[in-house]
Amino acid sequence: MTFTRALPAGWADGVDAITAPQLNQIDVNISRALDGSAGGSYLPNVGITLDGSAGVNVTTSSRLTVVGSLAMSGTQTQTGGLILSGNGQLSQRILTAPDSDLSFQGARYDVFTIPATLTGNRTYTVLATSPVPVTGHMLKIVRTLRNLASEQATPNRATIDFGGAVNTDFLESKFAFWTIMWDGSAWYPVEWSPTNVDLALAIEDSWS
Repeated sequence: MTFTRALPAGWADGVDAITAPQLNQIDVNISRALDGSAGGSYLPNVGITLDGSAGVNVTTSSRLTVVGSLAMSGTQTQTGGLILSGNGQLSQRILTAPDSDLSFQGARYDVFTIPATLTGNRTYTVLATSPVPVTGHMLKIVRTLRNLASEQATPNRATIDFGGAVNTDFLESKFAFWTIMWDGSAWYPVEWSPTNVDLALAIEDSWS
């Protein structure tokens, strides 16, 4: 706030006269204010910060238009539809696994990709501590596939440790992808692909 009080102590009836500099200061302050009736265009020199618990309300009969990037934090609630137009896209947070053991926070990512070729057995541990995922958060785990003909005779394993009763191993010929969801207290699997072998058999059956 850059408004300067014309008379910080306030005026007393019959005591304080109003001066030309004070009127000029009031005039400047009004010229800097936002017009809540007619609107207008404003070019602030610094950002505007709204603090406190009130926030900003945009009624259902109005709309909020943002040109450029929009950064949000905290929990966002979307009650209506979300429509993308033109070149609009939704991007996901992707983490590519190294060729080494790794522990990572599952809430920070949407997709976890595992290389097709690993030089040894690897364990990737999905944590849920900082931050704790929101209930319903899903993490898709993808292992890049290789042609069955070029698969290693003894392929190295990529083990996903998500704190469940049974961990999951991703061999080159096993799951192409696997999705786990946070239910508020633990991760559990909700979606998975058939194995490469299953796909090959299904294709063979479709040709017979």
